[in-house]
Amino acid sequence: MLISQQKITPRITDLLGIFKKQDKKEIQNLVRKYILNQHLYWTGSGREALRQILLDIKENLSKTQNRAHNNNNNQNNLKVGMPAFTCHVVLDAVKRAGCQPVFYDSGVVAEAEDIEKIINNVDALILCHNFGFLPNIPKIKELCQKNKVILIEDCAQALGAKFNNQLAGSFGDYAFYSFGISKNIGFCGGLIGSKHKLNIRRQPFFPTAKLIKIIGETIISPLFFNRYIYHYTSKLLKNELIKEQESLDYQLPNFTKKIILNQFKRYDQIIKKRRKNADYCIQELNRHTNLIKPIKQTNPAWLYFTLFSDNKEQLIHKLLKAGVELGEMQTFQCLDGKSTKAKEAEKHLTFALYRDEKEIKYIVDKIKRIINERT
Repeated sequence: MLISQQKITPRITDLLGIFKKQDKKEIQNLVRKYILNQHLYWTGSGREALRQILLDIKENLSKTQNRAHNNNNNQNNLKVGMPAFTCHVVLDAVKRAGCQPVFYDSGVVAEAEDIEKIINNVDALILCHNFGFLPNIPKIKELCQKNKVILIEDCAQALGAKFNNQLAGSFGDYAFYSFGISKNIGFCGGLIGSKHKLNIRRQPFFPTAKLIKIIGETIISPLFFNRYIYHYTSKLLKNELIKEQESLDYQLPNFTKKIILNQFKRYDQIIKKRRKNADYCIQELNRHTNLIKPIKQTNPAWLYFTLFSDNKEQLIHKLLKAGVELGEMQTFQCLDGKSTKAKEAEKHLTFALYRDEKEIKYIVDKIKRIINERT
């Protein structure tokens, strides 16, 4: 038996729901419950959503060029502040948009004091809500406004997270979301939320073969992640994770939007379960190991529970023997190779929180036992 680090949200019933007629007003209300931006644009992936945002910023700055610190800056060399620790696809999107990344040191949760060190040297700032946790967004927003820097919220893992009861994604000039298979709502695609209209570049149609592959993965996922056979199927997943993932710069077909929206219908229950499990994990593990806890006034999306270990490999190995997969998010890394907090953040270990109470208790019990054995 082996319990997977991952748990995904899509169900076969979400796929079957594409044949039901959906009321446009109901759809709008579903999305608006979690995404408040005035203008919404669907894209083929989260990273493509970020690329489109950066292209829009470049286009607007090339027309105006009226910000004091940007008067002598060529819009084709747009400087974009981004955390040294986050998913590497963020850096990929920045480069594909023809922008220059400027790294600020950051752990899992960004801090205003680190952003302040680079704020005078950037035109736009990407604030990544890694693993669904939120930083002090109002303070960072104030920094951006004071320095006339455009704020982009990366909500790929933070759908439904709140700061002082205000939804993540509603603070910045732009926000983007991801609906990749392992996200808060999973299947494929991305979404842009913006305070003004965007000139979205025309994209090719989503290849049929790729859609069939994603549908197949969704259908077999209950079997794939079944604890009694995951010991064997996990090897296939590892091979998939180390591959270079495509940017998926395509138009999102209408039926895929329906699959995503079917999950929006039950997202209240999904996030409620995650938060209940997170409370239990904090209560049980707080005295046994270092873990990420939400900062004051924040309510994370709790996609993952995150802890740290200086003996990461040893802990992973022992937990595997005990039937629990706990591991690092392989796409998250120190992107500049040197930032102090970002290097420390690479010691993270995570497990998904969307699972039943019995399974959560089993995972927590095994973690506590193995950590206490070492001490």
